[in-house]
Amino acid sequence: MFYRLLTLAALVASSGAAVAADYDPPIMIDAVQEAVPVEVGSGWYLRGDVGYTIKDGTKNDEDLPDFDFDEDHTRIFGGVGFGYHFTDYFRADLTGAYLQKEEASTVDLDGLRGSIGSDMGYGMATAYVDLGTVMGITPYVGAGAGFIYSQTTSSGEATIDDKLFPGAYPDDDFNFAYTINAGFAYRMTQNLSLDVGYQYLNSPDAKHFSASAPGFTEEGFDMHQVKVGLRYDLW
Repeated sequence: MFYRLLTLAALVASSGAAVAADYDPPIMIDAVQEAVPVEVGSGWYLRGDVGYTIKDGTKNDEDLPDFDFDEDHTRIFGGVGFGYHFTDYFRADLTGAYLQKEEASTVDLDGLRGSIGSDMGYGMATAYVDLGTVMGITPYVGAGAGFIYSQTTSSGEATIDDKLFPGAYPDDDFNFAYTINAGFAYRMTQNLSLDVGYQYLNSPDAKHFSASAPGFTEEGFDMHQVKVGLRYDLW
């Protein structure tokens, strides 16, 4: 009898252990959160433009006695820059551009030859308001402020009154300038847009060489320009 009781107790103990083992709580493993990449450069864009000056303030109909010369007045310009989208409707950019070259070379002046010219460029900070997008086209308006830089150089031996193309122009000159802009952008891909626009450029006090202006010096000018360029969004 005693041995039977011991056997029964052993069986009950082993059964209880097996049941307890069957009901051990499951091991919990925390779910690993997926890493979310951080956008670098979101909102920034690069731009490049080429343009044509439709009309400017240069006078080309002045009578210039004692001079016989060839004149070169370029109207094509181009520039590059970068900008930032602050919202879907407001952005701004910084651009620099080579604006134009005004040059004159003497053809026949008592057997002497010479040339003089001004190279001009500008730096501009411009803010734009984008007016909404319809079928991939986004019209915009904008305004900018910056500076005009002109550099005047001369070469050769052609002189009148001991001066080559006499004038009161400086060799290097910085002056305030501003722009008014309007146009539209067409989104060609997710990151690339075609930008077509009009720009009015004015510098009231810019002084530079002009072959066709009285005294060969021009002070102040305005320009009406068309621009075509590309904008690439860095995201």
